[in-house]
Amino acid sequence: MKLGRKIGSTLVLLATLVAFGQESQEETQEEAKKLTINGYVKDLLTFTFRQGVDSALTDNLVHNRINIKWYPSAKLTGKLEIRNRLFTGDLVKTIPNYRDLIDVNDDHFDLSTAATGDKVIFHSMIDRAYLQWSEEKWQLSVGRQRINWGVNVAWNPNDIFNAYSLLDFDYEERPGSDAIRYQRYIGFAGGYEFAIKMADSWEEVTAAGMYKWNYKSYDLQVLGGIMRNSLALGAAWAGNLGLTGFKGEFTILDDLATSGSTDFLASISSDYSFPNSLYFNGSVLYNSASPSANAIGFGSSPANLDVRSISSTNWSAYVSSAYTFHPLVNGSMMVLFFPGDSGILMGPSLTYSPVTNFDFDLIGQLFFEERQSNIFLIYTRLRYSF
Repeated sequence: MKLGRKIGSTLVLLATLVAFGQESQEETQEEAKKLTINGYVKDLLTFTFRQGVDSALTDNLVHNRINIKWYPSAKLTGKLEIRNRLFTGDLVKTIPNYRDLIDVNDDHFDLSTAATGDKVIFHSMIDRAYLQWSEEKWQLSVGRQRINWGVNVAWNPNDIFNAYSLLDFDYEERPGSDAIRYQRYIGFAGGYEFAIKMADSWEEVTAAGMYKWNYKSYDLQVLGGIMRNSLALGAAWAGNLGLTGFKGEFTILDDLATSGSTDFLASISSDYSFPNSLYFNGSVLYNSASPSANAIGFGSSPANLDVRSISSTNWSAYVSSAYTFHPLVNGSMMVLFFPGDSGILMGPSLTYSPVTNFDFDLIGQLFFEERQSNIFLIYTRLRYSF
């Protein structure tokens, strides 16, 4: 009953927001521009197969997102984005602490809630909530926001504020941070910025600055600061070698609490697009940090995931391709190599978009490992955007 009341209250809230959005559209054009509401509803069905096990696990996730933007003036913008998820299936029934695995929060303020019912878990979280003041040459943002300093597609050693799991494909928006961010623009593709992430103690603070500029068609950046009691220094570049994209980034992390404990992360990537829409991307990551059990995994980004945990092995390689078979059908293939564990993960996907704002996805995550039983995850996903 308690879960039913929470779900009912959420549905009433969603209906109220949609109705309010419709009423704002019926107002004058000037008033309507001050508030926009959009989002999506997704249904993700998962089948998990393990080598040597006859039966498969079946799980379902209903995922709703609401994005609200408020424009009270030409310079001030407010953003509020809410993520609602309803979990059912075998994992909910068989894992006692599954609610704790879902209700992860790596921010200063706990803006999430979870409720457990009979074989069902409901989780709601505000992952964006900030105000942004914009001038011609500078911008100030305060609140829960995403601070992404990385340049590569697969792995981002420069992303010291908002690390994420590469395999968490159902969370395209990626995590945010409770932070204050100031950005200053200088010339073409140049400028600097400072950001500080709120924390419960000085040992958990992340605060850094970044300077970027353009040199001979290359976008360059350097950064420095503190990440969870570690001195952080990094740099990145993005440009082209002929017709081929060429990007790279690295970060050095020196643990201030442990003498001589220094980690080095670096990734290099290259990509190329053919005239027929065929696209390739390849990347290599080196991570000197010890392999972490809290690194990339299936289904979601683990709690307290920092940039040291973006891989489970010292060396990782990534190759992906994408192709438009038909105006309504797109396909892609991702392959991850883990040389230290002799493991390979293959991620094929196919997207069918029959009408505007509606997509059907068929996705696989097939993990082959010599020393453990192979695991195959098959996903079907329906998505409606509004």
